[in-house]
Amino acid sequence: MKKELKELIENNSSALENSKKNLEAVYNIIFSNGDRVLCESNDGFRVNYSTYNEIKSLIEKAAGGLYSRIGETGSYVGIEMENSKNWIVTFWAVLRSGNRPYLINCRHPKSLADSIIKSLGIEYIVAEKKGELSGEYIEFSSIEESTSSAPDEVFENEIAISTSATTLKEVVCFYTGEEISNQILCARSIIRECPRIADHYKGSLKQLAFLPFYHIFGLVAVYFWFTFYGRTFVFLRDYAPDTILKTCRRHKVTHIFAVPMLWHTIEKQLNREIAKKGEKKKKQFNTALKFFTALQNLFPVFGAHMARKALSEATDRLFGDSVRFCISGGSYIRPTAQYLMNGMGYPMYNGYGMSEIGITSVELRKKPKHRNKGSIGHPLSSVAYSLDSEGILTVSGSSICKRMMINGSTVLIDGSFSTGDIMEEKGGYYFIKGRRGDCVIGENGENINPDTIEERFDLSSASAFSVLGLGSGSDERLSLVVSVSPYLSSARIKAITEEAYKTNETLPTALQIKDFYFTTDPIAPPTAVKVGRAYLKRAIDSGAVTLTSFSDMKATENGRDTNEWDPLSSRVRSIVAEVLDIPENKIELDTHIVSELEASSLQYFSIITALSEEFSITQYSDRENYRYTVREIAEYISENV
Repeated sequence: MKKELKELIENNSSALENSKKNLEAVYNIIFSNGDRVLCESNDGFRVNYSTYNEIKSLIEKAAGGLYSRIGETGSYVGIEMENSKNWIVTFWAVLRSGNRPYLINCRHPKSLADSIIKSLGIEYIVAEKKGELSGEYIEFSSIEESTSSAPDEVFENEIAISTSATTLKEVVCFYTGEEISNQILCARSIIRECPRIADHYKGSLKQLAFLPFYHIFGLVAVYFWFTFYGRTFVFLRDYAPDTILKTCRRHKVTHIFAVPMLWHTIEKQLNREIAKKGEKKKKQFNTALKFFTALQNLFPVFGAHMARKALSEATDRLFGDSVRFCISGGSYIRPTAQYLMNGMGYPMYNGYGMSEIGITSVELRKKPKHRNKGSIGHPLSSVAYSLDSEGILTVSGSSICKRMMINGSTVLIDGSFSTGDIMEEKGGYYFIKGRRGDCVIGENGENINPDTIEERFDLSSASAFSVLGLGSGSDERLSLVVSVSPYLSSARIKAITEEAYKTNETLPTALQIKDFYFTTDPIAPPTAVKVGRAYLKRAIDSGAVTLTSFSDMKATENGRDTNEWDPLSSRVRSIVAEVLDIPENKIELDTHIVSELEASSLQYFSIITALSEEFSITQYSDRENYRYTVREIAEYISENV
């Protein structure tokens, strides 16, 4: 397998280097991979497969359908789809029909998406079904079995992708085939430097299609890098943590590239499970992590294998034994999460990129002692890094985008782009130290990077939190904003408060938080992979995020009083009553749903389903977590929401 893949890498890379480096050349090389499996998915019962040849046939049909519908216009056509086989078909079909795809970020607010669509002059949007955005929708089903065909010479050479919009500003980046080709070719040098990225499991290399293809990380590092060398994607039915883990185990996924949100969620859930087993088990697990981290520093591959086997009680509940390579990117990953993944034998690497520059570096060293330090590696073969006197990173090279649209106006990039990220370089490797504009002026007049403080906090019960400066000028104060569920219990609120104060006391005086706030409002837009401080400040100023000081939150006794009907218990009762079709006043806090209300097993599972949808508690469906009274259910949700 390694010999075959090595030959494929060299052949495909050489073919691209010797081509016109346009998107048509990329297309032809990708779909020369023939009968290799491109896509896997499951509907809950059976696994479905599609080969590269089968997908190419679907692309040609869809391209014919689009060509007959809208013609070769050279204009932008929106694609509003989540990751799927149909997304791949549509992406290439738009190009093959003589048009340019704009990859609509499905997590953008409607107002922002419509604004970009208007600025790009988009008339048509391809989607699984008609949506709410401005423009004429073309449903995928209407083009997938077209009998028409697009002329052979028709093929466009540009795509448009928007930023993740943590600031809600209209920013679109344009990439031609040349820039995409140069990014793809970086994969060859990555594999040469780190052969481990090409590791297979029982003859297969399967990438979990977790990152959206309309995000630069997902488009380049997942879609292009892996299809160009004939590997397989595994698609998810949904993005619930339980679905992700079960899909990885069932399909024997080998590669997972994700934003820190996923790794932080896994860390939180695993720590919660270990804590339930008692202090002795927790100590044993931490000792094992330390041992297997040390073993991997001596024998990276063997050590990772032994870690997965020895820690099978945990790894069997996570990804199983198949995962060989993980990358985190898109924002800051907590050192504890990276240490945990590496220690369990799931090699975790850290990457860097932006919509404006593509993927430009990744830490590739073999030993976890290097990876756990948080380096983003050194620049890839198509780019160069430089730091100014303030440590701001500028990226230059042949793979960054050459043209952008910002709030409707065209901006040309002359080959270099200032990222706004503050970096530190050590021995050729780079470390993110913060972002320009986020820094707070301390009492001693020095700039304080909130990231260096935020990484010290691990508020496991919080939905999200951010360290930032609130106020203006000389009145700006270093603050902690913690977003929590409105259903969180008083005990959890108290635990967060005590944990935050305790952590703050360990910081040097100049770096200590001055003001502490809770909020039950979201502190980041749904599209964000991290909490944007500029966004949060605007939300606070506009009143979209309401802050309550720690002391006031404690005084109001927010959360559940288990002896009275509070909002959470009342909502649980109403769901139970609705499913059972009985009056709410027949249900008390300790009424047994099965023995006293005589709910059938089907009705009980209907209640579980309704609760899972209402509170996003996928774990509740596990048999060990069954609860039979409103009090028990509310307590479980309060602990896990």
